Amino acid sequence: MTAIVRVDRNGIICHWNDAAEQLFGFTQLEAIGSPLELIIPPPSHACHRHGFANYLAASGTKTLPETVAAVGRHKNGQLVRFQISTRAVM
Repeated sequence: MTAIVRVDRNGIICHWNDAAEQLFGFTQLEAIGSPLELIIPPPSHACHRHGFANYLAASGTKTLPETVAAVGRHKNGQLVRFQISTRAVM
């Protein structure tokens, strides 16, 4: 099963499937409507905001690798390693 997390242009989670719930520990009710930083370790928040803003400023046209290795944060605080698909729906 593949975790699917979609965010809007403001970085707010708008889709969260059952596999995302298993991977990160947050329910759909907890995740949807929350900023993506919910699953980003706090020391990485500024870096995420900067990168996301740059990506949006380029109108999603930046060339990114198809997948990117990442470290997220489980609800219990543990770090979670996963791969992100960088496909964007604009």
